[in-house]
Amino acid sequence: MGLTIEGYNYTNRYIDSFTATDEEGNGAWGGNVFLSSPTSGGGGRTCCVMLEPKARKPVRLRIDWTLDRVGDVTGHAIAPQIKKQSWITANPPFPTDPKNFEVHFYQDGHVEVALTHWLFPPRISLPEARRATL
Repeated sequence: MGLTIEGYNYTNRYIDSFTATDEEGNGAWGGNVFLSSPTSGGGGRTCCVMLEPKARKPVRLRIDWTLDRVGDVTGHAIAPQIKKQSWITANPPFPTDPKNFEVHFYQDGHVEVALTHWLFPPRISLPEARRATL
């Protein structure tokens, strides 16, 4: 089943792009992800991660992402930084009719994924003012 990919960015830097790849090497591009706001994850929706929604065992995926190539949110130049999150595990049970594959990028560098029927609001409600303080 093809699931729509949605990125959520709780870091202090723009994510230039990210991908999700399964153990067989099948992957999907997730797009770019702006900083999350109190009501928006920050990413647009792209298609599609191919997963078996009736899987009974954990699904392992590799998430690769590239951070802002120009600078951080304060405008200071920073060299491009590629991060690799080795293997993320999505554990069943999954929703009976999943439609979305959420990828959550956290400030400490870890990533979490979730299969959902509906897109959820951000897990962390970050104030807009954080851009000036991080």
